[in-house]
Amino acid sequence: MERAPTALRTVSTSALLERLASRGTFPGALLLVGPASESIEREARRLASRLLCGSGPEHPEGACDTCRRAEAGTHPDLLLVEPEGVAVKIDRVREAIVFAAGRPYEAPRRVILLSRAEKLGVEAANALLKALEEPGSQIHWILTTTRPEALLPTILSRCVTLSVAGPLRAERLERWRERGFSDDDSEELVRLTGEDEDAAERLQEFREQRERIVQGLVTGLSENRPAALILLAEELGRAESEHAPLLAEVLADAALSSAGSGERMRHRALAGPIGEIARARSGEALRAAALRAADAPPDSRRGNRRLHFEALLLTLFLAGQPSTVSR
Repeated sequence: MERAPTALRTVSTSALLERLASRGTFPGALLLVGPASESIEREARRLASRLLCGSGPEHPEGACDTCRRAEAGTHPDLLLVEPEGVAVKIDRVREAIVFAAGRPYEAPRRVILLSRAEKLGVEAANALLKALEEPGSQIHWILTTTRPEALLPTILSRCVTLSVAGPLRAERLERWRERGFSDDDSEELVRLTGEDEDAAERLQEFREQRERIVQGLVTGLSENRPAALILLAEELGRAESEHAPLLAEVLADAALSSAGSGERMRHRALAGPIGEIARARSGEALRAAALRAADAPPDSRRGNRRLHFEALLLTLFLAGQPSTVSR
């Protein structure tokens, strides 16, 4: 019997998934990831319709009543599980597990589409583990997320992962502009989360975190106050993973500014204070610190994040003032 692949990397493999769906060898648990939630959800509905229809890739999309009902979310053998507020509720996961244990009404199999899996709480995620590990021959789980790093490693290990390409950067920029955001806001929204609907809500939080990082570095390095660096390390040690790369980016921008390449900075909105950081330490020391920051432990289970950030920031502090160079 042909076995499903253990890992799928790009959306170009979706044709293979369609063939597997028509042959009954589709993965029992599939995770779709990518930068654009709309693109991921469209791909998830399309694959669900193929599974329920049982047709091959030559079958035109939406060509039959089964496909149309699946894509509309009204097919009796398709269950949609979505976040309610800020989380996917455990009651909805339990409902999905019960649905998975039943027999199909009319299709050859049942499909559960769990959207925005990063919003699974710990209790809900743990309840899902057994179902993903042994889904059964007549049930397929399709999970979607724009933030796979937010999922439990045990969830990731039980799923075949497919990366879904999103729209081109210029297209995403235009979409944010059409929604009324300024050019600067649109640039940062694209960099933050692509076209995720939550991006606008998280933009202010992102900017506040960035300003705290930059101010902590200015106070610690430019004003020679190491206590500010220790406080910054403590905050970064408990920050959400999506903010962890910010320190590396800011330090890298400072290194670019030190080298006279400020036009290449990612965070040009804070070019002034980042320039202060660049004048406080050498470009070599800033580059070394940026590399260490980029290699931070992803969570407390894999290393002490606070101590990691504290060590690299104090090492940067002790690096001293930059050598005099011609500007």
